[in-house]
Amino acid sequence: MRDVILYMSMSLDGFVGSDREHPGMAIPEGDELKQWKLDRIRTAGAHLMGRTTYQEMASYWPHSDDEYAAPMNDVPKVVFSTTLTDAEASWPTTRVARGDLAAEIAAIKDEPGADVIVWGGRRLAGALAAADLIDEYRLLIQPLVLGAGEALFDQLAGSRHMKLVEALPFPSGVVVHSYRRVD
Repeated sequence: MRDVILYMSMSLDGFVGSDREHPGMAIPEGDELKQWKLDRIRTAGAHLMGRTTYQEMASYWPHSDDEYAAPMNDVPKVVFSTTLTDAEASWPTTRVARGDLAAEIAAIKDEPGADVIVWGGRRLAGALAAADLIDEYRLLIQPLVLGAGEALFDQLAGSRHMKLVEALPFPSGVVVHSYRRVD
């Protein structure tokens, strides 16, 4: 069974989005962190995302010559949306999931292949977290304090206990904290 692994950049004060700065874009990542990210995208069995993230990425990656473009374009993508009709036309190897979130995730986890990633997308990530559908959190903590913004876990009805799997620092000042759920 495949795991669902969330990758999310966040500020030191816990915000994943803000009108001040974007936590994932504010700090230059450096070569080491870029390679680490590329290695994970290249080995993913699928990339799960919500409609907004999909539309932002689909308008950019298919036409980009950035080093991220090839793995982003090659990985199978699943877009969670009740309004999107045809994603394949905009970004090849993309399909739309319209059903119940838990049922769709269970079906994806049962498919053969490597673990699947959720990279960004606060609303989908928050919904997955609230429904306990994320197996591992890989939080890219940025050396940045925003003071205000959007939280990742604002949809949780109660607290969750996590086990630290790894803390990996990079020269850019970003530290990746990997956590698994404590069942």
